[in-house]
This record gives sequence, C-alpha cells and structure tokens, in this order.
Amino acid sequence: MKLEDSKSREYLVRRIDRSLKYDDLVDFPRYFEIETINACNARCPFCTIEEWERDTPVMADDVFDRIASQLADNRAKVKRVSLYRDGEPLLDKKLPARIRRLKDDGLDLVAISTNVSLLDERRSTEILEAGIDQVLLSIDSMRADVFESLRVKLKFNQVLENALRFVELRNRIRPETQVWVRMIRQKENLDEWPEYERFWRPKLATHDRLNYKDLHNWGGQLKGFEAVSPTYELGLPCVALWSLMVIFANGDIPLCNVDFN
Repeated sequence: MKLEDSKSREYLVRRIDRSLKYDDLVDFPRYFEIETINACNARCPFCTIEEWERDTPVMADDVFDRIASQLADNRAKVKRVSLYRDGEPLLDKKLPARIRRLKDDGLDLVAISTNVSLLDERRSTEILEAGIDQVLLSIDSMRADVFESLRVKLKFNQVLENALRFVELRNRIRPETQVWVRMIRQKENLDEWPEYERFWRPKLATHDRLNYKDLHNWGGQLKGFEAVSPTYELGLPCVALWSLMVIFANGDIPLCNVDFN
C-alpha cells in the first residue's frame, strides 16, 4: 500500500519510526496485537462485546507457535508484541508461558493490557517472572460508583487492591517492567483527571506512564457513542495500516484493527 502525497508519507514515518524511510514501513509490521483469548469477565458499556460473533475463544498452541516463530525470525524489526486485543488476557491460563516463549525468542517488548480484576498476587508474580515488559492497568475512575457503572461486573476495591499490589511486586521482582495506568475518558468521568492524576502519579516510577484516552466509536460500530472531545485525525492517514498487525485467536488477520469480528 503506497501513498503519493509526500506530507502523508512524512506524517506516517514521524508517527511510526523516524529512523525508517516510507518504503520500509510495509516491510514487516512494527507492532503486533495477538489475541490469545477472545473472552472477557466484564461487560463495559463502551465495549462491543455483545456484538462479538467469532467462535474461537482460545488460541491453539500450534497457531501461537507458528506466530511466535515468525516473530522470532523478524525480531529486529518488531517494536512491541501485545498479547491481547479485545478480551481480558489474564483469562488465558497459558499467558505466562506465552510471555516467556516470546522473551526467550528475543522479542524486546512484550505487553498486555488488563482490566486488573484478575491480577491477583499469583498472576502478578507469574507474568513478572515470565519477563513481561509492559502492563497497562485500565482503570477508569477512582470513585467506586462511577467505576462500577463503567466496568460492569468488576469490583472497584478489588481492582484497586490488585493494582497497588502489582506496582509493589513489580518494584521487587522486575523493576524494569513499565506500568501504564490509563483512564478511558467519557462523560461519566470527564471531570476526574486531576483527582486521578494526584492519586497515581506519586505511586509510579519515572519510566512508568499515566494518561487518559478518549472514548472511541469502534469505527462507527459502538451503539450510543457520545464523543467527549473533537478529533483532529479524520483527515490524516490511519497509522495502524502501516504499523500494526492484529491476529485473532483463530489466526485470522483483520485489515482494520477495530474490526472486532
């Protein structure tokens, strides 16, 4: 896939990897999201889970092994491998072994994003000892009632306890692991960011990250979507098409990274 517009080319290189030329971007994806499990224990209203139609809940070992081998062969080009997509990765009982496999194969950065509800002491220890490089803790509010209205089926106190303990375990077991704490900003928590930042900033290390991301509409597929801020990206090329490969649990690859089916 090529663009003739030089400004668009410059934009893509700047966003993806300034050390590359435009033609290098399609050589091999720099970022991967591998869905080892297509299931979740929450029912968030800003998710499309009720519309999921795929019927392979867990990635088979032979599919994962084939993907891992191809990643290992191209390890120098890969910047990050995320072992999640639309589901909750901690539901995958083989997650620690899969993290370790990628690390043993020489992948520099292996990551997950979690809703934190299952991140108990045992699972925290297992993924840290397996070599996880980056863990995104997706926590949308520091107010229990707001949190539980957004993260339906999850309990705020349990999530907070798990998150704080994970940071402590990270500090002890694998200090180089990055912890990202992120809020999905939407109308219910729109005024919370200053309070949220005051709570989390002192608890994180200098190489960690704290941010919010505005609610998105899943490519126009989220019912009842209400934007909380204007977007300035509608006229820009989609960076994901030149940098990201999503692999579903059955091994299929969608062209668009927000195409959940």
